[in-house]
Amino acid sequence: MKNKELLTICYQFFNRFITAEEFIEMLSNMNKDSLSKQEREEIDHLLNEIKTISSNIQNEEDEYVIKRKESIKKFIDILETIPRNKENEEFLNKKLKDLKDNYHCPMDSYERWHTITECIEKNDYYNACFHQLSKYELLEFIAQYIHVPYPPQLTQEEFESLVQVGIEQDKREWLWRLAFNYEKSNINFDSIVDYFIEKKDGYYLAELICAIGECLDIDAMIDKINDKELIEDLKGRKSVLDVYVSEEQFQKLFDKCNK
Repeated sequence: MKNKELLTICYQFFNRFITAEEFIEMLSNMNKDSLSKQEREEIDHLLNEIKTISSNIQNEEDEYVIKRKESIKKFIDILETIPRNKENEEFLNKKLKDLKDNYHCPMDSYERWHTITECIEKNDYYNACFHQLSKYELLEFIAQYIHVPYPPQLTQEEFESLVQVGIEQDKREWLWRLAFNYEKSNINFDSIVDYFIEKKDGYYLAELICAIGECLDIDAMIDKINDKELIEDLKGRKSVLDVYVSEEQFQKLFDKCNK
């Protein structure tokens, strides 16, 4: 992946994992040994632009930051009410820790964050590096995080092309993360659902439902599941899934074992 470090640092800033100050420090300390003179100059130019923006825009906690923290707190409260068991404890605890870390980390004001983000997105060198990613590299890049608020914009066709790469390489963890990153983007996830059902993978099918259950047609999914081993697997995960799967839907699924 060409200039993976630059892309990753920018992605962390886009998704507010780091502040402008941290962004500048990380970009300043990038390993540029393998880069050409022109590439180093391009990065230095971008760095100087960001320094100028950061110094000219006063950073204050604005309405955007307040609302974002309220949204994170809402998810924290929901996760804390879900009963733990051996199937869901590790996932829920990790997600809860990530949310709490996100809640307490410093945040840039919307104006500063938006202005710097816009500057990066208009930078020719950054765009050249990003568009040189292969489909496999782009899938890996997106899947490096379980979930971000601002993943790269994808059409349904582009999304399906990444799913196909994940299927060819049997990257089930990446496919689950890919879906989770696009839960709010009107993307259809049937191809991932179908693959997990084909592989009789109850673990990742359950993870998918827990992550994006509101985006899935649960009834249509149940109609597709006929393997008794998979049904028994999902039966053991009922306590994890009952937020998105009703008792009636569970019964419809479990009744298939009696036929």
